[in-house]
Amino acid sequence: MKFKESLWKAYKGMGRSISRYPLTVLFLIAVAGLNSFMIENPREDYARYLFTFLVGAMLSIVGQMIYERFFTQLNARYLLMGGAVLLATGYYFAVGPQTLYNIAISVKTGVALFALMIAFIWIPSIKSVKAPFHRSFLSALKAFFTTILFSGVLAAGISAIFYATDYLLFNIDYKMLTHLLNIVGSLFAPIYFLSMTPMYPGKREEMIPDEAWAKRGETLERQFIVPRFLEVLISYIIIPLTAIYTLILVVYVVMNIRGEFWTDNLLEPLLVSYAIIVIIVYILACNLENKFADLFRKIFPKVLIPIVVFQTIASFLKIREMGVTHGRYYVILFGIFATIAGVIFSFMKPKHNGLIAIALLALSAISIIPPIDAFTVSKNNQIGFLEQKLIENDMLVNNAIVPKSDVSLSDKIVITKVASYIDNMGYNKEVAYLPSDFNVYSDFSDTYGFDMTYSETDYPQGEGEFVYLNWDADPVLGIANFDVMVHQYLYYSEVETSPVETTDFEVDGQPYQLEKRLDGTYYVLTVKDAAGEELIAYNTREVYDTIFEEAATSGFDKGNLTTEDATITTENDQIRMNILVNSLERTPDFTGGDLYLFIEFK
Repeated sequence: MKFKESLWKAYKGMGRSISRYPLTVLFLIAVAGLNSFMIENPREDYARYLFTFLVGAMLSIVGQMIYERFFTQLNARYLLMGGAVLLATGYYFAVGPQTLYNIAISVKTGVALFALMIAFIWIPSIKSVKAPFHRSFLSALKAFFTTILFSGVLAAGISAIFYATDYLLFNIDYKMLTHLLNIVGSLFAPIYFLSMTPMYPGKREEMIPDEAWAKRGETLERQFIVPRFLEVLISYIIIPLTAIYTLILVVYVVMNIRGEFWTDNLLEPLLVSYAIIVIIVYILACNLENKFADLFRKIFPKVLIPIVVFQTIASFLKIREMGVTHGRYYVILFGIFATIAGVIFSFMKPKHNGLIAIALLALSAISIIPPIDAFTVSKNNQIGFLEQKLIENDMLVNNAIVPKSDVSLSDKIVITKVASYIDNMGYNKEVAYLPSDFNVYSDFSDTYGFDMTYSETDYPQGEGEFVYLNWDADPVLGIANFDVMVHQYLYYSEVETSPVETTDFEVDGQPYQLEKRLDGTYYVLTVKDAAGEELIAYNTREVYDTIFEEAATSGFDKGNLTTEDATITTENDQIRMNILVNSLERTPDFTGGDLYLFIEFK
């Protein structure tokens, strides 16, 4: 009976959330419909529409929270809905096409959605005694994990029914399962989450007499109760573990503080993760009344401040090495936010915790609004940083790059990484001294005079090199007379644990097997018949030696292999096998390759 009551209560709550957030539900229906269309047409790019609907959904949620907190007239609600639609429309035209592979648009949209979620949590707590920020945060966190649990169970049940029917009764198109899971993720999960959002006290409730508010207040208080499980988890597990983590971190800093320490790649993620943990645990601990939580609130915010100052200094010092990337920009911005949070937590009462939301919203806006956004700043800095390195090495003359091989190893690494970043972000056309059709992978060596270099180790000639097929040239390969194609990855390192792998295939109804066996640091490829008899064997070392020797002697572009350069043939009286090299890499302790084998049985 209790189960039926709980189920009925959940469905009633979802019904109320639909009437409470009607515009949000419309946007979510659009998301679900678009996802269904994308499932059927996976090659099309509809990211622009998807991002617009998601932004519209979050804007409408925030608009509803603003209405409930500050307004009573229905006209205000309609105006806020209209504002959400207008802003979503403005977003659609602002981002333009090509959003699926546009890192800047994707990251900015993610930051905007995150900021809107923070606003959703923060708005009910503005000047509210009954619902301070830490309580609103707790309510949202409980709703989130409950939604994850229910959605996970529902998705698992649907998947189990689908596979049982598919295996035991009749075949079902796998896309049907994807469509069903889309409904769970795009409609059920967000609507269920919203159904668990309390009706916070707002402008309308301020006009209700205290006697009438009493019952509503009891319902609201139940939303803010910390489950016993969560209280034990935070007080007696997470807080002690955080204390131990803090001790280890402090000892590490004290023992290793020196020149290299500040640019150690291990330091930054440790400090960032620590700051995130402390901020979240502190907000949750504000909902608890016990000695562990009280000690945490008194001590750890004060420890947080010097830790995040260390992190911010380390991030600024990393800028001297590689300049400002958008990732580095966000790490520094987080350091500023964490410092502000530490000060607020240390010197203000918990009722003022909402100030960190204001700081987060302000910094998020700074990071996505030109000209001081993460991507404008990083683009200008990286282009200028590359120009500076080229000038230092006398490689930039009359606004043209002069190839040069005798560049220091450290500068080779910097130029490689910065040039790769500029290429990956699509900024090549904004660099005046780069060719209009420059591609970092196929044109780097010819343009700069040395191979792309990522490691501090200077490998001997013939090793630490790479080659790959130029797919941009739309290569054509004749496949007449070949019976089968087999794709093979080659991978060896000093920790290799899989020396033998097999691939089964059929030709004219006859079973065969391709064995890939590790012999030293290279693989031997062997084709066997059904009886296990060897038909042909080939040591892939010949591929590496042949390709790399040809690269050294003929000087062809390593990143621009033609099918003729990349094809090697081996045969005997039973089999002819063409090996097409997609990519090869070799260092003193690693060999890797991506090959296509075209096999003809004579």
